[in-house]
Amino acid sequence: MTIDYVTFSNLIIDDIVFPDGRTAMNTLGGAGVHALAGMRLWNGRLGYAATIGSDLDPTHRQSLQRFGVDTSGLVVREGYTTARAWQLFEANDLRIEVFRTKLDDFLHNMVAEADLPPAYRQAKGFHLIWGSFAALGKLLQSLRATNPDITLAVELTPQQEQEPADHLKLVLPHLSLFSPNLDEATAVSGLTNPTDMADLFLAWGAPLVAIRMGAEGSLVKTRAGEQWRLTAVPTHIVDVTGAGNGYLGGFLTGLGDGLSPFEASLRATVSASFALNQLGLPTWATPPKAEIEQRLSWVRQHAVCIST
Repeated sequence: MTIDYVTFSNLIIDDIVFPDGRTAMNTLGGAGVHALAGMRLWNGRLGYAATIGSDLDPTHRQSLQRFGVDTSGLVVREGYTTARAWQLFEANDLRIEVFRTKLDDFLHNMVAEADLPPAYRQAKGFHLIWGSFAALGKLLQSLRATNPDITLAVELTPQQEQEPADHLKLVLPHLSLFSPNLDEATAVSGLTNPTDMADLFLAWGAPLVAIRMGAEGSLVKTRAGEQWRLTAVPTHIVDVTGAGNGYLGGFLTGLGDGLSPFEASLRATVSASFALNQLGLPTWATPPKAEIEQRLSWVRQHAVCIST
């Protein structure tokens, strides 16, 4: 079994309430699911490392497998109930998440390096949203020691946002891509200007930074000084949850496949746009190639080079 890309993160069941009172209960969600959806547009050999409880609806595992995801990395923790959250949507596009699982239980039962199936360790790339910065740094070093050419992309957890900046500085040099959203970037940097944020994270050791700005697109900058702005793809929005995770998933596959940072970022933007089109996991089993190519062309045409 060959696994090319892995998310090392979480699985959360979302119970969604819309402004008009409609609901979508028992929806497969969490950062890992959305990152995998972003990867799946470009690759069909994916692995999912996360923890679940014995209560997980079997149809969710089946849906992942039909989608092209290996689920041998989903670990059942005894006495743990699969994480669950309310997602409350307001008419002004505001989303309020109410976590229904006790945070201590969620953190205590999160996936660990020892849970990884052997095949996952040889993957081209890992998407991670996990642990304290100290624990994350050790994990990144271990993954790279086993697989020196691995591509590593990290998202911040709410707990990491509260850690001192010096802790983040120890992690960034081990990454291939650091891509926070605006709020996360502000929390860890104290800055508000996206270009200033990118410059700071590069100075702290990140080789490549992509600041995600929601409907305003993203700003990407490399250590070599290349900088460009990408416009979000106009599309029908069903659910804004997970677009950022999908962005990282697409970016990861581009870098892992040997594309330039610019070309990889085009994939990221396309992946984010597809995340908006449905609740949870897409229902297609085969990526819609024609639509992918159309959106990829659109993003390329609307990219703005700031410096080279």
